Amino acid sequence: MSWWFAYGSEPTDRPIVGVLCLFAVLFVFYVVAIRVLWRAKPSRRALHLVVGTAIVFRVVMLFSVPIQEVDIYRYLWDGAVSTSGVSPFRYSPQDVISAGVTDDEELNRLAELRDRKPVLAEILHRVHFPEIPTVYPPTSQFVFAVANLSTPSSASVSTRLLVMKAWLIGFDVATLLVVVALLRRCGMAAELCVIYAWCPLIMKEFANSGHLDAIAVFLTTLGLYVVVCCFDLQSADRQRRTGWTMYSLLSAMVLGLAVGAKLYPVILAPLVFFTLLRKFGWRVTVAPSVVFVVTTVIVLFPMFPGSGSVSDHDQIDDPSLGVVTFLRQWEMNDFLFLIAIENLKPTGHLGSHEIAWFSVVPESIRESLTGSLSSTLGIAPGEAPFMLARGGTAAIFFVVAMALSWWGSATTSLRFCEAAFLTIAWFWLLCPTLNPWYWTWALPLLPFARGRAWIAVSGLVFIYYFRFWLVYHFPSTAVLGTPYTGAAFYDFVVTWLEFAPWFAVLIGMYVWRRSKRNYAFSTD
Repeated sequence: MSWWFAYGSEPTDRPIVGVLCLFAVLFVFYVVAIRVLWRAKPSRRALHLVVGTAIVFRVVMLFSVPIQEVDIYRYLWDGAVSTSGVSPFRYSPQDVISAGVTDDEELNRLAELRDRKPVLAEILHRVHFPEIPTVYPPTSQFVFAVANLSTPSSASVSTRLLVMKAWLIGFDVATLLVVVALLRRCGMAAELCVIYAWCPLIMKEFANSGHLDAIAVFLTTLGLYVVVCCFDLQSADRQRRTGWTMYSLLSAMVLGLAVGAKLYPVILAPLVFFTLLRKFGWRVTVAPSVVFVVTTVIVLFPMFPGSGSVSDHDQIDDPSLGVVTFLRQWEMNDFLFLIAIENLKPTGHLGSHEIAWFSVVPESIRESLTGSLSSTLGIAPGEAPFMLARGGTAAIFFVVAMALSWWGSATTSLRFCEAAFLTIAWFWLLCPTLNPWYWTWALPLLPFARGRAWIAVSGLVFIYYFRFWLVYHFPSTAVLGTPYTGAAFYDFVVTWLEFAPWFAVLIGMYVWRRSKRNYAFSTD
């Protein structure tokens, strides 16, 4: 079915609903497999079956066409730019597309690459948001460059896609092996790696779509595994002290590289810091903290803002432009953030088809808040609601992250891993961009989550792709008698069906566990 999604195919002919139904069936089998293995006795044969079939699934998906995804074309172009000796953070694809002969030697080099290799020119024209420089950090850029170097120069677009996805699947399989090791280190059944290994979302986002998050997920999981290894080295013995020092330094370096692959692993820094501090004291904690900061700064240095003029466009040379644009504007498939921003956005100039049904804050309060922020920060009034919602959700997450960091650093490796999972999970839930592949950040740690409701998220996020179907079929027509066209109907109606029942179940299960624990305590 993936061939129906080939680049340039007619959007309304794409079997999006059929694919979603297929993934729904696969998800049911996936949940059944989890339930069976959770109750079964540990078995090496079962582990080999899980890992072996997981690899087969990925190899099969390797040859499929990316379904409703184009991000991988940016990776291919970035890799070609890097291997040409030019920073991928300097020029947007649009700069290269429109470039003629200029006084800028590096831009001329990319224009010559565009003209000399028609395949790269085709890839360049497929890049999404071509007006924005790349948002992907240097560790990922290194992988893109290696993938480009390992691709024959005469390769077609499909071959280049295949090679890039093969590299990313390699990181995905490596993550699976680390998950097995982490489960064993924490005293859990290794067969529970099925939660990661057979997850349909992982198959879709890594093996089919080829998302770079596989790189960061591997490095983050490896870094956390190294931290867990420190738990077994608590001893006054000199040799063991040397061991935990080396492990802590290694974990700091790996996590720094993970931040350089995708920025999100930085949210785990407080948890790792408090864990090392409470278990080993200041002396052991200072060195890895310094190593983490230094590694992160060195890796991200190419993205730091610069100054000066770029070519004849009078564009500011700012390597951080892409990621800053993303952080200040991107919003997709959100729920908690959506509720916040739709109650901060002034609606006086909007039509009924643009106003969310759950928008209840008085207009005077909205205008006062956004007007004050706009004048204080000197930003456009239209940006103020997003910035306010960003600030509010960031403040909530900061409190949650600090609480989880202190709670998770107190006792066992199991609690540490659960705290790491919850930190990533709540970061994702509070973000304005809940892309399905972002949920893969938490999946290696999902076996450590006590709430079974978290497993359902991996299936629910597939609903994200239904938005494309609505946009294609209802671009300007109201849906089901509502005032909303396709995109607005998804944002204001479907996301509630995606997240609201799940939140109700999550809260209900939490209350039930608390009441059960309190009852057991009272009977004792």
